[in-house]
Amino acid sequence: MEKRKLNILVLAGGESAEREVSLDSSRAIAKSLIDDGHDVRVVDLLDLPVQDMVAIRSDDTDVVFLGLHGGMGENGSIQAALEMLGMTYTGSPMAASAVAMNKDISKRVMQTLGIPTAEWFSLKATGNVDELISEVRAQHAVGSRKLPAFPFIVKPTDGGSTVGLSLVENAEQLPDAIRGTAKESDLILIEDYIEGREITIAVLDGQALPPVEIKPTHKLYDYDCKYTKGKSEYFCPADIDAEIVEKLSRDAVRFYNTIGCRGYGRVDFIVAPDDSYVCLELNTLPGMTELSLFPMAARAAGIEFGELLERICLLALEGR
Repeated sequence: MEKRKLNILVLAGGESAEREVSLDSSRAIAKSLIDDGHDVRVVDLLDLPVQDMVAIRSDDTDVVFLGLHGGMGENGSIQAALEMLGMTYTGSPMAASAVAMNKDISKRVMQTLGIPTAEWFSLKATGNVDELISEVRAQHAVGSRKLPAFPFIVKPTDGGSTVGLSLVENAEQLPDAIRGTAKESDLILIEDYIEGREITIAVLDGQALPPVEIKPTHKLYDYDCKYTKGKSEYFCPADIDAEIVEKLSRDAVRFYNTIGCRGYGRVDFIVAPDDSYVCLELNTLPGMTELSLFPMAARAAGIEFGELLERICLLALEGR
C-alpha cells in the first residue's frame, strides 16, 4: 500500500511555563515528519493575533499535531477551539485533557477506580500568600487530617513539567514552597511524599508500552533533572518485577480509558521499597523529542520515532 502523504500543522510554544519544552518537542516532531515526506508547517500560538485560532484554519490541513505542553495546550482549551473549527488534532479530547490537567480531580478518579494515590490536600491560593502560609502552618500544627506529615510535596494543581514543585522537609521550607507554587497557579496541591522508584508507563492507542525507570541525581525528579543533560538516568525496559509491571500497566490503561483519553498518554508512578505504589498523574501531551520518555518506551516496543509520530497522526484521523 502506498504511503499517504499528510498535510500537518504543528501547534507549538504558547505562553505556559512549559513553552521551551513545547518548542523543543515541536521542532523534533516537525523535522521527523518532514524527513518522512509529509508537508508540515509549524505555528507558535504566540504568533497568532490574540491567539486567534481561526487564523490557523485551512481546508488542506489533514491533522493538527499538538506539540504544546501545559496551559491552554493541556487543559482542554485548545482542544475545544479545534473542535469548534472542525479540525482533527492529535491526543486526547477536551474533557479528558481537562480532567488529567487537574491533579485534584485526577486523584479523585484514581480513588474511585481503586488505583493507589498519595494522600493530598488541595487549596486555592487567592488573596494574601502570607495568610495562606499561616493557614497551612496552623492546620499542620494541630495534625489536621487534610495535611500529610513532613516531608510533603507542594505543587500546582494544574501544572506540569514539575514547574513550581517543591519538596518540603521542614516548617522553614514551607513559605518558599507556597510562594513558588502560587506564582505558577491559583490552585495548590499538597501531597504526601512517597520515596521510591520513578516508573512511567506510556500508553499508545490503549495499549501499555514497556516501562521506563527514571533515576534523578536529586532526591526529587524536578525541572532541573528533567531538562538538564546528565542530571537523570533512564532505563527502558525498567528492571522491575513483572508482576508490578503488570499492575502498573493495568492501572495506567484503566485510568487512561476511564477519563476518555485518545491516541497516547503517559502515566507516572512511584514504586516504594515494599513494592507498593502510587499513581501521580497522567500526561495527555508528553514530551516528544527523540530523547523523551514516551519515544523511549515506544522504541523499546520496536516503534521508531518517525513511525510513532505517523501512528499518532493516523490514530487522530481514525478518531482513536
